Amino acid sequence: MVEPFPDLTVCVAGFGPPETTRRFLRTLHDTADHVALEIFLICRGDRRDLSTLQAEFPELTILALHSGSYVNGAVNQAIAASRGRYFSVWDDNTMVAGGCLQGLVDFLDEVPDAGIAGPKMRDEEGEIQPVARRFPSFFSLLAPTGSLPGHPAVGWNEYAGGESDWYAGPGVTISRLLLDDIGKIHPGLMLYWPIDLCLRARRAGWHVHYLRDAQATGSLSAWQQSLTSGRELWWRRLWEACLLKTTWRLR
Repeated sequence: MVEPFPDLTVCVAGFGPPETTRRFLRTLHDTADHVALEIFLICRGDRRDLSTLQAEFPELTILALHSGSYVNGAVNQAIAASRGRYFSVWDDNTMVAGGCLQGLVDFLDEVPDAGIAGPKMRDEEGEIQPVARRFPSFFSLLAPTGSLPGHPAVGWNEYAGGESDWYAGPGVTISRLLLDDIGKIHPGLMLYWPIDLCLRARRAGWHVHYLRDAQATGSLSAWQQSLTSGRELWWRRLWEACLLKTTWRLR
């Protein structure tokens, strides 16, 4: 008997303490509803709780980062190995709210030209996170650590949902059809691959959405720290900005 494909592949960057990773995985299971999951955990290979995690979550696949490696390469490994109809990337500082995963999957099922969707995001203090963004200028890509490139999307607010140029936070969920169309994430972009992915999607005729009714708790600063595996090098930010400017002619 052929095993059905999962609805959603979840790829999580797990660089927090063991209890943080376990909390995320539990909220994932507790809120999955009828969404069939497969899960990839990206983490450092020296974690001592990996066997315990795999015993507790049997469907978990570990992708260990070696010294000098970045999350982007591991995400591409997960994409290549995954079977889900949709592929979603998170960090383990996030908590998924009830109905979030089902809402993302249902929306992408119902809107065939939506290639990327992401949830509404609040931090632990309840402050709404501006995850729906306009494409940035070249100079905003060079902003100091912690500054997010680009401005919030036009019409974006706490109660809004709609389209944006790119989705900037954890929970970015990508259609398998989009990945088949434009390929995986850029292997040379550690920090700015979500911008490049959304640029390529938009230029191929796909749409990027942020959803009001799919919600999660997390922070943009923690997400960016996860993308860089906890490292921030100014020359890397400069190199990636120049690469995006050359490739896409950013203003």
